Amino acid sequence: MGDFNHGHIQWTSLQSTGREDQEFLNLVQDSFLSQHVLEATRGENMLDIVLSSQKEFVDNVKICEPLGYSDHNQIHFIIKGKGERNRKIRYRKNVHKGRYEGILSKDRLE
Repeated sequence: MGDFNHGHIQWTSLQSTGREDQEFLNLVQDSFLSQHVLEATRGENMLDIVLSSQKEFVDNVKICEPLGYSDHNQIHFIIKGKGERNRKIRYRKNVHKGRYEGILSKDRLE
């Protein structure tokens, strides 16, 4: 997420008119990233974007009013993630219950 300053990219059609904008668009496409902001974020330009590796990771993108004296609109969105619980059963030895005196041989005790 951030201000990428590539205002000549048409994200809906994935086209661009500027050389640097086209290079950035190619990089995004070559990296299989999805862009989630579909409205202008500064004036009529879409400069602030949200990229993710999977479309399902970002949800509920809203463009809100600028914060303070900024000329960029706020972007509110939800990052969806699902943590995996480690369900592996771990067996641990109760070493504090051992009778270690009986393990030593009589030769060592003398």
